[in-house]
Amino acid sequence: MVTPLFFMIVLGSVEIARFMYFRQAIDQATYEACRMGVITGARINTVRNTANDMLAAYGITDAAVSITPSSIDEDTETVTVTITANFAANSWVTPEYLPIGNTISTVTLDHENQAYLVPAGAADNDTLNNNDEPLDV
Repeated sequence: MVTPLFFMIVLGSVEIARFMYFRQAIDQATYEACRMGVITGARINTVRNTANDMLAAYGITDAAVSITPSSIDEDTETVTVTITANFAANSWVTPEYLPIGNTISTVTLDHENQAYLVPAGAADNDTLNNNDEPLDV
């Protein structure tokens, strides 16, 4: 009588650990993809490929990646990456036993070109406090 209860607790604990791994993997893939989108010269395909490569490395299937804006250029201020994945599709337990729906991770980062903006009203010959370090904006 105790054996089924013991196995249910053990397997339930394993599945909870898998969910925590799943959630961390999606968060990490979202951050890494967004980070690739904010560097100078970034392209949407690079961001999408990074997200998909990270998800594949973690073994996550059936994930949707969305990127805002639809194109990245020198005028881009922020980049947002959202990854949506269903844990039931990636679980060892059959989906009807899992109340967990879609897991969504979103990261928004300022584009690196924003760090070198000159404050409004500054003259063209003004320096950045006599050094070339970026401004905190």
